[in-house]
Amino acid sequence: MPGRDRPASDEMPALALQLFGTPAAVVRGHEVQLPLQRAFALLAYLALHHGPVPRAHLAALLWPDAAQALGRARLRRLVYTLEATLGCKVVGSEGDGLALLAGAVETDALQFARFARHAVASQAPADVEPDEARRWISLARRPFLQGIAFESGTFDDWLKSRGIEHEHLLQRLIERVVDALAGSGEFAAALELAETLLSLDACREPSHVLLMRLHALQGHSAGVEAAYTRCAEVLRAEFGIRPGPQTEAAYLRMTQDLQRSTAHPVERPGVRFADSAAGAIAYTVLGAGEQAMVVCPGFVGHIELALEHPPFRACVQALARRFRVILFDRRGLGLSERLGAASTPAALAQDITAILDDAKVPRAWLFGSSEGGLGAMCLAVDRPDRVAGLCLFGSLARGCAAPDYPWALPAAAYDVWLARLVAGWGGPVGIETFAPSEQDDAASRAWWARLVRHAASPGGLKAVLDGLRNADLRQELARIAVPTLVMHRRGDRAVRFEAGEHLAAAIPGAVWHPLDGADHFWWSGDSAPVIDAIVKFAGH
Repeated sequence: MPGRDRPASDEMPALALQLFGTPAAVVRGHEVQLPLQRAFALLAYLALHHGPVPRAHLAALLWPDAAQALGRARLRRLVYTLEATLGCKVVGSEGDGLALLAGAVETDALQFARFARHAVASQAPADVEPDEARRWISLARRPFLQGIAFESGTFDDWLKSRGIEHEHLLQRLIERVVDALAGSGEFAAALELAETLLSLDACREPSHVLLMRLHALQGHSAGVEAAYTRCAEVLRAEFGIRPGPQTEAAYLRMTQDLQRSTAHPVERPGVRFADSAAGAIAYTVLGAGEQAMVVCPGFVGHIELALEHPPFRACVQALARRFRVILFDRRGLGLSERLGAASTPAALAQDITAILDDAKVPRAWLFGSSEGGLGAMCLAVDRPDRVAGLCLFGSLARGCAAPDYPWALPAAAYDVWLARLVAGWGGPVGIETFAPSEQDDAASRAWWARLVRHAASPGGLKAVLDGLRNADLRQELARIAVPTLVMHRRGDRAVRFEAGEHLAAAIPGAVWHPLDGADHFWWSGDSAPVIDAIVKFAGH
């Protein structure tokens, strides 16, 4: 975008839209001043949305307090004013929806996402171009749509969710570039970028470990010590806890082995992205077993942050000794693209299929816990050729109670529970229900709060859980024809034990495996029986 600090593009569309920092619109090389904040909001929303957006949705997004007819009239005027100001047509109609004309608009946000995903997924440091990456990092550090606000809670929530998704990609890109710079001996530049990473999230332990490693690679014991001390002080001040075992182990290893020519990084999962109709789905593969095991997440997920939690990591590593374990962030969560609508079991099944295709896995076991179990069951019904079998834990067939299904919250009570959960976003919300054995553990509370914050915005969590509220697979259970193991803890506080009994009774040939305990999270409490049951059942 001439006159703006951004990497060059090979093509010049009719409109170049800058969304990082103060928004700007450039038409054929000349910046055009748009008089209305909602004009930028509309262009940004359409540019980052997959497919046409209904006019009613756009009107409610931009004018939440206006009646529908008035909102739609304002939308028509906004599009007219926008295109008159730009001097070119960029918005097209598709049925009752609006979408940007193909090839008419390019945005720095989409260009950054394409570049970052390619760099993160590359297998060799040499595949990353540090100079171009640093230009993108410099641009993408700016606030997303800075200064755009017009009293729309729905738009604010969308903006927050986009900011979270962007920050995750930015962090991964920075880590990738730091590795490339360190590999070529450019330690000063690598250290500068590592500090950038910490400025994004000062409590992220892998960033501190990365900083320690850069000092260790140069033989700077004082630098390693200073980086560790800084990490410890930040965590103590913020959460009252010590660095985690993985950070402690990395620090001890580096301080004891600084005479070696290289220091090895703490293992991080290699993130890949599978393309689906709804956008990119982030996943990682651990282990090298002959059989693949896809772990289907519940309503919160972030594959990198999840693996920072020792109990979760230990359970995944145990499975990875026997299986090729695939972890992923369902659409709307973690490193995957954000939702445009409520999640559904069918959408989750589509995510799994996209991942299996991208990973070239013809058939896999599905381990579905909680909400993840519904997506796993849906795929087993629709595509049994892709499913070797099901392992279900703490799952259910219907999101809300019905006269013939009393093992869930009534719809009204579900809505109250969901509102409380969303209101508690940012803290260790619901940990006393999901993991009562960890509710008094400071490290677990801090990790859960951080995972919730980074998994999705409040609206993103609501979109996933709205899908569960309206889900009902009871009529499909009899069609499941793959081997199925159903596990449920007797004292589960989130999903009633009877819901698990119902699944086992309704799925033909299912093996019912009740477990002791009250934790809804499968990795919390006594997790060994869960791992053992899966290995024995799927290992035959």
